[in-house]
Amino acid sequence: MKKILPIFLTALILSPLLAFVSCEDCDAETPSAVSYELAVAVDDAENKVSIDQTVTVTNTFAEKTDELVFAFYPDAFTLKTPPPIDSVMMSQAYPHGINAGSYAFLQAGGDDVKSVSLCASPCKIVAKLSSPLKRGQTAKVRFSFDLILPLCNARYGYNDFSINLTFFFPQLCRYDEKDGGFLFYGYEETGDPFAFDCADYRLTLDCPNDWQVACSADEITRDIGKRVYTGSSLRDLSLFLCPDAQVTEVTEDGYTVCILHDGTRAQVAEYAANAFSLFSDSFCELPAKRQYLVFTPFMTAGAEYCNVAVLSDALSFADTEKTVVHEIAHQWWYSLVGSDQVSAPWQDEALAQWSTLLYFEKRGMKSYADALKKSWQDCCDDYVENMRSLGEIPSLDVFRSTTDYRDPTDYFATVYCKAALATDLAADSITHDGFCKALSFYAKKHFLSFADENALFSSLDDYEQGAGNLLKSALSVSPYRADSE
Repeated sequence: MKKILPIFLTALILSPLLAFVSCEDCDAETPSAVSYELAVAVDDAENKVSIDQTVTVTNTFAEKTDELVFAFYPDAFTLKTPPPIDSVMMSQAYPHGINAGSYAFLQAGGDDVKSVSLCASPCKIVAKLSSPLKRGQTAKVRFSFDLILPLCNARYGYNDFSINLTFFFPQLCRYDEKDGGFLFYGYEETGDPFAFDCADYRLTLDCPNDWQVACSADEITRDIGKRVYTGSSLRDLSLFLCPDAQVTEVTEDGYTVCILHDGTRAQVAEYAANAFSLFSDSFCELPAKRQYLVFTPFMTAGAEYCNVAVLSDALSFADTEKTVVHEIAHQWWYSLVGSDQVSAPWQDEALAQWSTLLYFEKRGMKSYADALKKSWQDCCDDYVENMRSLGEIPSLDVFRSTTDYRDPTDYFATVYCKAALATDLAADSITHDGFCKALSFYAKKHFLSFADENALFSSLDDYEQGAGNLLKSALSVSPYRADSE
């Protein structure tokens, strides 16, 4: 049964425990190796956010380690280096002119820490431990700091509608022993430079009581000026604070979708709910049953975070549904199943694009799905032809990291178009229902964990031998006209 209604600010009392809602056939989850305790206070008049943070790390990843490495992405917006935004997008990101954010650490360290190097390299914090942290042992690191936000229509900053706080505090980098330890990625201007393991969170937020808030974690209590959120095994903790937003809510098949908007996007709730229901049936259920979509001035069409998606309030009517559905698909292919968005950006984007096709086909709009595929093919063709007209050799090599793309057009044509077309070819070979079953195996096997490219190929082979190799081959060649002529 579906119910759509405007929601006024009320105290939402959810489960006070950190609980996991696992998909069918998935094992019960255990506490994450990393947990964050955050106290966040917002000073709207000063565009300032004060944060007190304690990170608790249990060593489950190495025999021992002498240090912990964190990414601190607010450093990218201080203008010590150029902002992490392509020049083509600069005017959309900074419509009032480029301005700097700043930060000041009041405390960094703790009893388990010998020393802390604060952003000696851009966006990187290294905490040297007092003694080697052996497997199974736990260490705590505390940070206390103030942020001055940039006026910016990007992932981080503020504008006339919202305060966007994503990746706004020190986050422990993923540890990969075969790659030499902690994997630190700088804040690149291309793609999504975020690749983190899931963690547990408890957040205390101090902001005006009448503000609307979209948060990755569940709100469990609210008092005057204070809200408490908790979440288990979250890919990230993101916050969007909207002083004057209208809210439209829809509940369908166990999911509640909350739309924060300026009054013009209420209709989005209907097909957002349909998308969550359809993808749950096709792949598996999500742990979080409350999901947010935030429409705000934004430099690109949209971006995904754990249990939250942000979308541009300038999206046309024609582009809104497909963009919303694409970002919702990322709750499976980014949040539920993590992948390295820097070294293999195609992996989550191609699956989100293909899921968008699936949505329109299942909704009886196959002609629109075919038009989408044609637009992707045309994009590849146009890029190839343009490069050839300039005397350049077009690459469209899917197996590149985000740092290896020449410009946003190269990135979009390759990651969003070519990789999506290749994925659709593989899906056609085993039928779309079969491909959904293969992706269901993939989601359940790597539920709330991390999967590399080979894990995806292997999951396809688990469904039908050779299907994974077919996808790999399709990605390696050119499934579009211009390069095959």
